[in-house]
Amino acid sequence: MKTIKGPPGRALPAGPNPGVDPGVATDQGQPLTAAAVHLEELGALIDEVTAIDRAMAVQAAARVVAIDAARVCSERELDGSAFSPALTRRSLVAELACALRIPESTASGLLESSRALVHDLPDTLAALAAGRIGYRQAIILVNEITGLPAEAAKQLEQEALPSAGRLTASQFERKTRKLRERIHPESITARHVRSVADRSLRFDPARDGMGWLSAYLPASDALGVYGQVTDRAIALQGPDEPRTLTQLRADVFRDLLLQTGCAETGCTEAGCTEAGCTEAGGTEPGCTETAGAAGSLGGLRPNLIVTVPMLTLLGVTEEPGSLDGYGPIDPDTARALAAKCPSAVRILTHPETGAVLSVGRDRYTIPASLRTMLQVRDGTCRHPGCSRAASRSDIDHGLDWAFGGRTDHNNLAHLCPASHALKHEAGWKVSQAKDGTGTLTWTTPTGHTYVTESETIIRTAISAELRRKVDAPDDPASEE
Repeated sequence: MKTIKGPPGRALPAGPNPGVDPGVATDQGQPLTAAAVHLEELGALIDEVTAIDRAMAVQAAARVVAIDAARVCSERELDGSAFSPALTRRSLVAELACALRIPESTASGLLESSRALVHDLPDTLAALAAGRIGYRQAIILVNEITGLPAEAAKQLEQEALPSAGRLTASQFERKTRKLRERIHPESITARHVRSVADRSLRFDPARDGMGWLSAYLPASDALGVYGQVTDRAIALQGPDEPRTLTQLRADVFRDLLLQTGCAETGCTEAGCTEAGCTEAGGTEPGCTETAGAAGSLGGLRPNLIVTVPMLTLLGVTEEPGSLDGYGPIDPDTARALAAKCPSAVRILTHPETGAVLSVGRDRYTIPASLRTMLQVRDGTCRHPGCSRAASRSDIDHGLDWAFGGRTDHNNLAHLCPASHALKHEAGWKVSQAKDGTGTLTWTTPTGHTYVTESETIIRTAISAELRRKVDAPDDPASEE
């Protein structure tokens, strides 16, 4: 039988050990049972996890200090720089996003939270550096002091920080939010009026052909919407209804917004639950139709771009399609979108599609067919840290038209206005691969390089001439 002594600061387990009082640590060299040995091993692993977590907090604090030092260094260079303060910060945000492989919005938040921890919350930073609190708790304090006067922020830190080391992040956030309301010198009414202006709606893609739709609304409105949807969902429950309440909420919410009509009854009222309604994605009691392409396309009204392989459209293969702004979708949904959405732009990938890829030096204006192809190919702004949709970005000539750049797919890519400014005004350089994939290589002012790939590679539409050059780049005949 194995003999183990407990580490400093933790008693050995006092489990079922014959002849040993429960609750008395066996630290006198007495043998342990197999169960006690198992618990001791598990306890040591928990100690190891805790030590690693503390080390991660220490490293997080070091990263905070380094990020803020980079910000200070960047601003210090302004004296001898031709760039404006706004452009200098924009360039720093972009390079930080590239280096850490994060969105630019996240990088901007990192810069601001690091500045706040270093300059506004020194005690919080010290606790993080000592491993007494976690990074999430530190960020909660950063978020809660936003908008507070300096004195109120200091008071909030002093009152909230002692709890940060013993509460979960959600518990600490609730407590800190209550403290903030008590400490804030301005009334919640005035702050709410300003916050209403920040209301928003966002879409986040998820896996397996799904997505999240979330709204930032006044609390009363959000609860009101949730309550109405829940009431309607509960009304649909019954012995013959196989869907869960959670599924019913989602279906009712979808049907209300998409205003799906009823095929058999002729009803067009949003959220209708009349018997016989089969086009509302299965809101009829007892309906077993799952929410998906066939059940919900009737209410789609937005302009969509769906790319469908020809053989998938014909039902010969089951290769996924692609929905612009989302990504891969299942073949059934792709076929249904191509067939049932009159507002959809259908792009059928085929070796003989005839898509316009180049107008060379004949004109600067980009034809509509090439614009559509580029939007599908790029998906988003092509800067490494930006995820703005291509549909809300501009098409940029990689090599400027004024310097001989051609208007073809190998010299064009989507850039949002902010990323376009980095390229033309802040010393960022970009080059595009000539293999038809649309791959971009960016070089930052500090000399670092980052590569961005197209969201959808449309290889089948590459011209035969270009393909010959790619396949035989050293062949003299390919240059003729």
